Amino acid sequence: MDVLSREHLALMMEVGYILLGMRRFKESQEVMEGIAAMAPDSDIPLVALGTVSFCQSKFRTAIKYYDKALKLNPESTHAQAYRGEALFFMGQVNDAKSQLESVIRDDSTGKAGAFAKSLLEAINKGFTPGMLTGVDEVKAAKGSHL
Repeated sequence: MDVLSREHLALMMEVGYILLGMRRFKESQEVMEGIAAMAPDSDIPLVALGTVSFCQSKFRTAIKYYDKALKLNPESTHAQAYRGEALFFMGQVNDAKSQLESVIRDDSTGKAGAFAKSLLEAINKGFTPGMLTGVDEVKAAKGSHL
């Protein structure tokens, strides 16, 4: 089997994220699953699959994908940051804070660290998932997908 180049995989990831932005969750998931199959040693498609689940308020499923990504790459600050975000949206604020603080320590100048810092600041200011998303139904939706 011919392995696709890194550029082709990146292009496929972009397609998956475009589909996600269009709220075409099934198609986005299928694309990301295909990438994960073609790049089984990479944590990146697993993080993307977690994001697809997160965007559907399937927070526990998202965490499972982030945990799989962290098994492949325990230092994946993106998987750690998004895992912290999912914990927050599940109402596990203390666990979320701990996870985000760890990301900030490990990636103080990177994108994951900046995301974790911004989210942690919002949490510490009393923001809720509904306030951050503008969707009051986040908590209710989460219960139906767990």
